[in-house]
Amino acid sequence: MNDFTSSTPVEPIPRTRTVAVVDIGTAAIRIALADIDAQGRIHLLEKLNQSVRLGQDVFTRGRIRRGTIEECVRVMESFQHVMREYRVAPDDVRAVASSAVQEAANREALVDRVAMATGIEIEVIDDAEATRLTYLSVLPFLRSKAQAPGNTVLMEVGGGRTEMISLEGENIHASHVFRLGSMRLRNLLEQQRTPQTQIRDVLEQEVANTLHQLREDFNRADQQMVVLGGDARFAAMHKNPEWDRASPQKISIRDWRRITDDVLALSVEQCVETYHLTFAEAETLGPALFATLRIAEKTGCKVLHVSGFTMRDGLLQEMSQREAWSPTYVRQVLDSAMQLGRKYELDEHHATEVSGLSLQLFDTLTREHHLGPRHRVLLEIAALLHEIGSFIAAPSHHKHSMYILANASIFGLGKRDSRIVANVARYHRRSPPKSTHPFYQALPRRDRIAVQQLAAILRVADALARSRGRRIPKIICERREDTFFIQVPDVDNLHLENSALRIKGQMFEEVFGMNVILVKG
Repeated sequence: MNDFTSSTPVEPIPRTRTVAVVDIGTAAIRIALADIDAQGRIHLLEKLNQSVRLGQDVFTRGRIRRGTIEECVRVMESFQHVMREYRVAPDDVRAVASSAVQEAANREALVDRVAMATGIEIEVIDDAEATRLTYLSVLPFLRSKAQAPGNTVLMEVGGGRTEMISLEGENIHASHVFRLGSMRLRNLLEQQRTPQTQIRDVLEQEVANTLHQLREDFNRADQQMVVLGGDARFAAMHKNPEWDRASPQKISIRDWRRITDDVLALSVEQCVETYHLTFAEAETLGPALFATLRIAEKTGCKVLHVSGFTMRDGLLQEMSQREAWSPTYVRQVLDSAMQLGRKYELDEHHATEVSGLSLQLFDTLTREHHLGPRHRVLLEIAALLHEIGSFIAAPSHHKHSMYILANASIFGLGKRDSRIVANVARYHRRSPPKSTHPFYQALPRRDRIAVQQLAAILRVADALARSRGRRIPKIICERREDTFFIQVPDVDNLHLENSALRIKGQMFEEVFGMNVILVKG
């Protein structure tokens, strides 16, 4: 018999590999190529970008014009040529699209057209995933000696939205995304045909309408603000032309206000000529600088630290980890899940017992389910929160759990992960997944299989925790041909657990093709 209380070890990366990450934004498509060595260290090779005004289409029409889609295809084909020169394998390419593409009514037309033309699959990410990648991008800085411990606010005013993350050291305290973006603001000015003399007044009103949502989480004493984004990098280079992007550039709020005033005094055409920018860069510069200024003033920050990091750095960080979440990051995701559970008066004793038993089962069944570390975390969250729906009503609480988890915000979980967690929690009891269940059927095939496996494991763990008056901290498992034996040390009476397992173990037997038997230790 095997004791499997330790986690499955992550296989080391055997060689240096060349990878490429593509970020499809509101005004440009950008690519970064890098070598990742056997120790997971990133060695940047090249960065390229080409302007494509996706946001102009989406924020005015709600969809991407055919001409813009073809422009995106041409850019992706040119990037594919570069990837071939660097001999990047197809499995070492990750392309993401956020904000503008996410909101486009015809986003699948873009995704499908690029896939047909290049073979590159674009992943349309939501706000939670974008925030996670932003956090990953600055994590090396947060761990560096140059960063003093304390409270930090990360902020980026993008073309379609503004992201803010409040940190204590490298731990996330709060995060929020506002539908406030430089391209949205520019479009508003153009739609209203705002005269140059009234631009500041219109921006003032629009930003103020958004900032009333800003929570106290982002207004703490002695906090510093780290600002990301191309417009912020412009301000840093304007302040210090010799700026080394490896370390943040400090800009006082007074200097930022002066730079903002200088830019807003010029038309877009004058910005292009004065600062040698592209038209796409010039049209969003003033709105972005102004929004950053007002947010900094609102949070009481006197100095802004401009970071040279981008979302592409976050993507490279993740690829260096083979898409596994770091222990620190996992802890923050689980902390966020527990905060949600406490909001709904979670039975923490039962939740942690079921979670621990689920992970032990998951680890010993690695050869059967073929799932990775990320799914292990999703199972842990589902196990912790499987009874959260009891807050609404005990009968059918599994369905209420699904509804809450599908619509709640757990830091680090995008829509795809949230849907998996919600489905796993929903199937911890009663009916197994069926073709008549729309929320389950909406999942991709691979995710439906994962839900079946994880839910089957969760059911067995929940049966083992049937007796709430005692705790089973450890189990020992062994497979013998078509039977899976679970031994429970130091427990003599397993009557309740066996009764529950006879019902809950049926899905396990169907999914894994093994009878499950509970034996005394």
